[in-house]
Amino acid sequence: MNRHRQSTALRQAVSELSKENSLSPSELEQLRELSLDRPALPSRRRWLSIAAGLGAVSLGGFLGIGLMSRGSQAYAMADEIAFNHLRSAPLDIQTSDLEELRGAFAGLGFGLLDAAEVENVPGQLAGGRFCSVALVPAAMLTYQTEQGPITVYQARFDERRHRGAADMDRGEPGNVIFSAGVKVCLCHTRGILLATASSGELA
Repeated sequence: MNRHRQSTALRQAVSELSKENSLSPSELEQLRELSLDRPALPSRRRWLSIAAGLGAVSLGGFLGIGLMSRGSQAYAMADEIAFNHLRSAPLDIQTSDLEELRGAFAGLGFGLLDAAEVENVPGQLAGGRFCSVALVPAAMLTYQTEQGPITVYQARFDERRHRGAADMDRGEPGNVIFSAGVKVCLCHTRGILLATASSGELA
């Protein structure tokens, strides 16, 4: 396939994904307000640019990771989270201080939960970066262990976009899904989506 045909096919794919996954006007307005809350870090600016310019097409879907291939929102989230877990993207903030990260991610509109306390996530906190889960802006925190990294994703819980995440406040066990060799656990508590991802021996 020549470069022109590749470019045309890519534009068509983006157009179709944008129609299927676009944010509502009110959600786009909230996204714009979020971008004005505080100076954006480089990766945050990239995310906001993609979300505004392409109708918030999810990164995994855009790259053909097959987010909706298994027919449920929970599997779509697991595929997206596994994709982000396996990426070698740099952290926006490198620190082991959770309070520092809470300040850095305050623009997301919620306070980060202590994953070690809520879900017994082991390892040493290394930092975090901005990302998204099911088109909702999120923080991805990385914990280093001897067996490999664990990533923890937190976002404001959206009942529609985060369908399939277990309700910890009702005593439901986490919804565990395997994707691309990554163990993903989906749940929510206190109005916050909390998802963990681990691979290798940890899975």
